[in-house]
Amino acid sequence: MNTCLWPSEIRPVEQVFYVETLTARFAATMTAQVDVVERPGALWRAELTIQALPEQARRLDGLLASGGTTLLPLFGKQSGHGVGPSFIGFSEETGATRFDDDTLYSDGFGFTEGSVTISVIGGCLSKLALGGCRPGSVALTVGDLIQTSSGRAHIITAIEPADNNGIALCTLAPPLRVPPVLGIPVLNNARIAMTLVGGDAADGATEPPTRTSYRLAFEEDLSWPIA
Repeated sequence: MNTCLWPSEIRPVEQVFYVETLTARFAATMTAQVDVVERPGALWRAELTIQALPEQARRLDGLLASGGTTLLPLFGKQSGHGVGPSFIGFSEETGATRFDDDTLYSDGFGFTEGSVTISVIGGCLSKLALGGCRPGSVALTVGDLIQTSSGRAHIITAIEPADNNGIALCTLAPPLRVPPVLGIPVLNNARIAMTLVGGDAADGATEPPTRTSYRLAFEEDLSWPIA
């Protein structure tokens, strides 16, 4: 099946974008205590309401009729982070000039003069390691988005302050399904590989002569190949 890039000029007038988690509930017979266990398989879901002009409607009809995977942006939910306090300032405040491995801050991974640009240095399951952070601080916050590979984006649900080597560990939802791409991550204009839910999901009601209304439901395409 083909892969389509959602047109940047077509934006919803209303949207629902969330991570659906899979859980199981168990109630104890004697005490009635309820335990909730999360199962693997969390995924993104989206519902978009779109009011399209004629030219937009033609493009959207063609995209939706393809029946393939759509790289869908998370409209209005970008991070806008990624550059944090400088190592120069940290050095001046603490007197430290080197990482624990004796590497100068000015030679550190992901370092740029006067600021800190974070980089992905590893990750597995729901954990992601970020390098290039100022020690004792973080460049991202809970609720920020990060794209770790093509078509796969995540919400940061928890993050620890960076250690003396500028490395911070964060927790992601949904979890990683493939190893993350190492280097500077995508924090803005993140896109998720998604497919339409239902065979008639692309039907749009037209109010002649200028507007077509769509109510679209998407779910993350877990089988989508990674480039």
